[in-house]
Amino acid sequence: MKLSLLFFAPFALLFSQSLKLYAQFENIDLNNYKLTDFKYKTLSTSLNANNTYGYANATSTNQFNNSNSNLYQNSLGSSGNLGYSSTTYCRKYIGNQNLGLNFNSNFDKSSSNDSFDNFFDNNNFSSKSSSYYSSSNFSLNLNSNNRFYMSNDFFIGINLQSYQSPNHSYSKSKSTSNTSTHTNNLSSSHNYYNSINAITLQFGKGRYEDVTDARLAIYILNDLAKQGRLARTPSQEEVFAFADFITKTLNKRVIDSRIKKIKEYVAVDSFLVSNGLSSKTDGLYFGVINDNWNYGRNQNWETGKAWHIGVSPALNYQNLFYKRIDSSAVSTMRNKLFEYGLGFDAGYSSSWISGLKWTKGYSIRGAFNISKYDSSGHFSEINNHKIITGNANYFITYIPSTRTSITCSSSITFIKQLNKGVNNEMRIIPAISGSCNYYFSEKFRMQINANINYKYNKIYDFTNTSKSINFLLNVTLQYYIF
Repeated sequence: MKLSLLFFAPFALLFSQSLKLYAQFENIDLNNYKLTDFKYKTLSTSLNANNTYGYANATSTNQFNNSNSNLYQNSLGSSGNLGYSSTTYCRKYIGNQNLGLNFNSNFDKSSSNDSFDNFFDNNNFSSKSSSYYSSSNFSLNLNSNNRFYMSNDFFIGINLQSYQSPNHSYSKSKSTSNTSTHTNNLSSSHNYYNSINAITLQFGKGRYEDVTDARLAIYILNDLAKQGRLARTPSQEEVFAFADFITKTLNKRVIDSRIKKIKEYVAVDSFLVSNGLSSKTDGLYFGVINDNWNYGRNQNWETGKAWHIGVSPALNYQNLFYKRIDSSAVSTMRNKLFEYGLGFDAGYSSSWISGLKWTKGYSIRGAFNISKYDSSGHFSEINNHKIITGNANYFITYIPSTRTSITCSSSITFIKQLNKGVNNEMRIIPAISGSCNYYFSEKFRMQINANINYKYNKIYDFTNTSKSINFLLNVTLQYYIF
């Protein structure tokens, strides 16, 4: 009996120590974590080119006639893009910049000649045709979101959006035959330009803290404690320092994803060892780090609150020009559309974390938008419009592990069109939704998505009211027998 006690005593001590370490993490308040400063930039390019060439011949000969056909085809294509992304986070400034340049061009050319000989009446027919098509497309997409913080978390926000896209295409065809002196010529060209531009100016107070990396730090330390690989209980300050280290490690630019993952594991191990947190660095130790590193950031953990008011002027432009030339006439068409927009919006949102498994939050937002159009061509029938929108929602999410999450939310949306005689209607849409991704075991998993909403729509110009209710349920069960 004494021998048995001596044998099991170390394991009982290790188990009780692990439970003690695990309980310590429950006292950490993620709402107190402040995301560390970081910068992340990427610049990438790609080019692609392709070419195809084809030739086909078909002949047929019998006692009545003889025919011969030849077809030549050639296609060239190229595309490329350049992408730039930059994210900056600090206590005085939060910014995200994205720039994308894309182009593609295509060239197609084909020609054919056909002949047909009739042996009875000695009638011969021959024809030739050729066609040519080319197109080029270019787009520039710019998004810049900037928030400048002043004292007491007051901020000024400046967001820019611009999209420019010129497109051009040209086609030409020609055909002749020995039975006619007329040559059929047809050509057409399209030029299209699309421009979308908007700027948003905001003033408000508050900020949201992304505490996902702090939750990842706790996941790693917690699982190391459960497996007996944590040497001591870290303080909340040490846990937050580990979270800062994770953020900086993840935001180091390494192009090769495999090398990046290796460097990240080495960095995490060095941090834990140098701070005296690892008791044993074996396969299980690195397995725990690997598992949480891959799955511990699947859920988004945010805490904070903020309100804002904003104004958003916008200018959009479309221009389409078409020209067609055939053997007898020339026709052209031009369509232009200018859209002038002005929007006002205000909102308040709040999100918080309860313990280490619950996130909750709500938001309220309203907006008023005016759009006016100046158009010509087939765009001339577009009407000016005004619209009021409002939305309120509440959510609660339960996240017991890196592989399991359950979310329930409720919302109500209000839309009022203020276009008397054209589109004067009101819509009210309350909704309740839920989603579940539950990991019961290695073999058994379940996914559930449910949504129910009620739609009330009333049109005032000719007094029409409609009501509808919709329910959606999707359940997926997975069980692996072996």
